[in-house]
Amino acid sequence: MAQLSRQHVLDVENQINCPANKLFDFVKNNFTMLPQIFPSILKGEVLEGDGKSLGSVTQWEYFLGVNPNEVLVVKDKLAEIDNKSMSFTREAIAGDVMKNHKRFDLKVTVIPKGTEESILKMSIIFEKLNEDDPHPYPYLNLFGRMAAMFGSHLYKTN
Repeated sequence: MAQLSRQHVLDVENQINCPANKLFDFVKNNFTMLPQIFPSILKGEVLEGDGKSLGSVTQWEYFLGVNPNEVLVVKDKLAEIDNKSMSFTREAIAGDVMKNHKRFDLKVTVIPKGTEESILKMSIIFEKLNEDDPHPYPYLNLFGRMAAMFGSHLYKTN
């Protein structure tokens, strides 16, 4: 009898000194420009669409930091945009991350915190191929580093 897979969620949050609506607009409309902000970690290329519309497909090359100099690849699509809750979801459809996962989504949510600050929340929603496979904590660490660096980048550009 096959064991049912379970959905798991890992979150990382970072406070950003930027109004929520401005931060969400920037992140949602400029997500594919992240390689310009993080050139030592990330490279990306839009393969289908414009990168900010539903169904757009992007291929990313990234350094996870587990094995030095190991470049990993993932292809994802923009699967959901919720302007009301200030969130969007990117769904992995191919690549290294899918070797251990049935599902691997990145949900980005901006949470207002006062009038001039926000929380940038990055959630990994995943199902493992095998329940005994480890949780993707290295990805959580990567997204946490990116969120912190993103806050610094916005501070410099404002």
